[in-house]
Amino acid sequence: MKYITPEDIEDVIQSRLFIESIANNANDDSIMTNIESKAIDLVKSYISTKYDVSKIFSDTPILNGILIQIISQIVAYRAVRRNAARKVPEDYIEVYKDAINMLAKIQSGAIKLENIPLKTIEEGNTSNLMYGNNRKEDYYI
Repeated sequence: MKYITPEDIEDVIQSRLFIESIANNANDDSIMTNIESKAIDLVKSYISTKYDVSKIFSDTPILNGILIQIISQIVAYRAVRRNAARKVPEDYIEVYKDAINMLAKIQSGAIKLENIPLKTIEEGNTSNLMYGNNRKEDYYI
């Protein structure tokens, strides 16, 4: 695994349940790596406008408790969903929705990630979004 550890996932789901969810081959962690990789891609899509995701998820990742929690929740949900014959239990759906809501809050700026590098523009300044209204004749910002 690249960003999270099995202990991080155990904070969200019992170890026995998680192992049963990803069990294909006892020595093969490709399922877990694949699920985590897709979860990281989802997180990147939410935070890439504000934070430098290439630094956060590099070979030596910059760890943040909120991102670890979000990725762990998404991985736990997807692992359980993988083996759910008909329906995922409501608890895991709530865990997944909570993770997506936290990502949306990070994207909107309601939650700020500490010690995570902001995306910078070419001059080295952090980029802030600008909002404007082009319906007014004077084009005020």
